[in-house]
Amino acid sequence: MISEIKQLTGSVSEAFKKKYYGKTFRCPVCHLELAHSDLDAHGLVVCPLCGVVMDVQDVYGHTVPVVNDVELLRPQPKARTHPMAAHLPIGLFPLAAFGAGLLLLVSLLDVINSRLPACWQSVIERMPLIADMTLVLLAVSVVSSAMTSASGYWDWKNRYRGRPYRIIRLKLVFSWIFLATGLIAMTLHGAGVVFSAGTGLIDFASSQQLILGTVYFSMLAANMVVIATLGHVGGNLVFGK
Repeated sequence: MISEIKQLTGSVSEAFKKKYYGKTFRCPVCHLELAHSDLDAHGLVVCPLCGVVMDVQDVYGHTVPVVNDVELLRPQPKARTHPMAAHLPIGLFPLAAFGAGLLLLVSLLDVINSRLPACWQSVIERMPLIADMTLVLLAVSVVSSAMTSASGYWDWKNRYRGRPYRIIRLKLVFSWIFLATGLIAMTLHGAGVVFSAGTGLIDFASSQQLILGTVYFSMLAANMVVIATLGHVGGNLVFGK
């Protein structure tokens, strides 16, 4: 089952990568995957990870990157602000999504189970606290993602000299998507239109909560994909592959 899921996600990511990246090759030093669109007019590219300057040629349909030089004067900030700042949204958002999923599960159980043990009431009483904790985690992860995006943009403009690498453009676009969808989810949660203020649960008798709850959980699900992609791509940019 797990292997089948891995194969499915792998095939989806490869299809997306092929469409977005186009033809790719790997740096012969650090093995970071780069796109042909990263090359300048002379067929040269500086690897954003290890800093080697490559002359990339297409020989009989095969990409041949040849290392010519190394970029020695790359800015090396002592405090790597962006990788450190990325831990907050990447670490906290899954916890917020887990809390929202727990609230949804308890809401469903509260509706479909008419005969519940006596201890169930004590669980229900704690749901408003869980809803508040989920909102705090969601707010911190979304707000901190703005600072993470800003530090990443500074890195791109200074450390990577604003070169239009596909991998960095992907991170920029996904960062904006995460911030926008996260703000929508945070607003819906904070406005009390998804979870009832008194119980912390979803009122399935309310058509408004059903519709807005669907939007809310769609935003969370989309952002889980986005944050996983950002973490994976960012890890490759820092550690190679």
